[in-house]
Amino acid sequence: APHPRPTVTNEQLVNVLKATIDTGAAAGLASPQDAEALGVARARLATAEAAGYADDLRKFRWRDYGPEDWVGLVLLWAMASFVFTQFFSRYVLNDSVAWTEEVSRYLLMVLTFVGAAGAVRRGTHIRVEVLEQALPLPARRVLWAILDAGRLAFWVFGAVVGFDLADRMGEMPMDSFRQGLGWVYWPIFLGFVAMSIREAQWIWRRWRHGDAPNTQQVIA
Repeated sequence: APHPRPTVTNEQLVNVLKATIDTGAAAGLASPQDAEALGVARARLATAEAAGYADDLRKFRWRDYGPEDWVGLVLLWAMASFVFTQFFSRYVLNDSVAWTEEVSRYLLMVLTFVGAAGAVRRGTHIRVEVLEQALPLPARRVLWAILDAGRLAFWVFGAVVGFDLADRMGEMPMDSFRQGLGWVYWPIFLGFVAMSIREAQWIWRRWRHGDAPNTQQVIA
C-alpha cells in the first residue's frame, strides 16, 4: 500500500518559503529566471501568511485591515441584526417589522461595494491567472500594464455613473420611511471612488517594486 503523504502545516510552509527567499537574496540574482523564481516564492509566502491569519489570532495586526474592512464589518452586523429581527418578528411573534427587510436589502447593496473596495486593496478580486503564469516576466509586465489600465478605467467609469445615479435617485423615497435613497446610492459612489484610489495605490506599488506586491503590505 502506498505510504500517506506527510502533512505540512501552514506554519512549516511559511518557514520553508522564508528560508528559500533569504537564501536566494543572499546568493544574489544571476539571471532573470532567478528573479522570477524569487518573485514566485514571495507571492506564495504572501498567500501562505494570509491563510494563516484567517484562523490564528496571534497573527492579528491592525495594519492588515483598512477602513473598508471596519465599515464592512459594521454593515455586516447591522444587516445580520435586521435580518434576525425580521425572522423573529415574522415567524415567532407573528407580527413582522416590515421596514427591516427593505433596510437589509439596501445594506447588502452598500456592503457589496464597500467590500469590493477592500478586495481591490488586497488584490483578491477573482481573476484567471493561467496566461499570466505562463508568460515570461517581460511579457507579464506588458499584460500587467494592460490589466491595470483596464481595471482603473472601469472603477473610474463606475464612479462617474454612480455619481449620476446618486444625484438622480437620492431624492426618491423609501417604501417604509419618508427617507430618500441618497444614503444608499452615495455610499455606492464612494465605494467606486475607494476602488479607484486603491487600484491606483496597487499600480504604484506594483511598478515601484517591479512585481505584484505582497498582499499583506498594500497601503492601508
